[in-house]
Amino acid sequence: MNIHKLIIYIAAAFLGISVIFGAAGTGAAAAAARAENAELREYTPGELSCMSQYYYKRTSESGFYPPKVSCRDMGNGLYEIILFEEVKEADGTVHSTTYAQYSIGTDAKGTDTVFGKEIDLTLYSKVYTPEELCKLAQNHYYKTNDFYPPNVSYTANKDGTYTICMFEMIEDGGGTTHSATCGWYTVNVCGVGTDDLMMQNIDLNE
Repeated sequence: MNIHKLIIYIAAAFLGISVIFGAAGTGAAAAAARAENAELREYTPGELSCMSQYYYKRTSESGFYPPKVSCRDMGNGLYEIILFEEVKEADGTVHSTTYAQYSIGTDAKGTDTVFGKEIDLTLYSKVYTPEELCKLAQNHYYKTNDFYPPNVSYTANKDGTYTICMFEMIEDGGGTTHSATCGWYTVNVCGVGTDDLMMQNIDLNE
């Protein structure tokens, strides 16, 4: 009798352990599937353009950020991206200098068609949300001015960039306040753009 009970207890314990391991395995598989789906994100042409510019800056020996980009839909799930610069001469003529040409899919992976090598834009650049750009802007301002702006707002521009205003609220007394602007940045989704007050280029990633 006792032996039979012992066998039952052992069997029940074994089944319980099996159920626990099975649930853990299912949970791990679901997490892996979510991670895999996150890697399958599709980027817009505008995002791919910004990522390509930043990719070139990070991988080229010169560290140059091409100011112009052309993104053409090839019609087969790929985009032809050309990075270039236009220079106006004294006589008014304009010539273009091309720095790179990529064939990129919506997953931000593709080929450097000049050198014939595979590239992955996500290894060197990231697309940020407006809220993330605001936080990056506050951190960048702190690093360059030794003051952390307590307030921030942003405006979405028609060209896909964001203008970020950093400010603080000042007490005037008598229950009134006014806002004091600390800085204005206009940046693309990769965090590259201009300091609108200082009139200089900035990279919020640095």
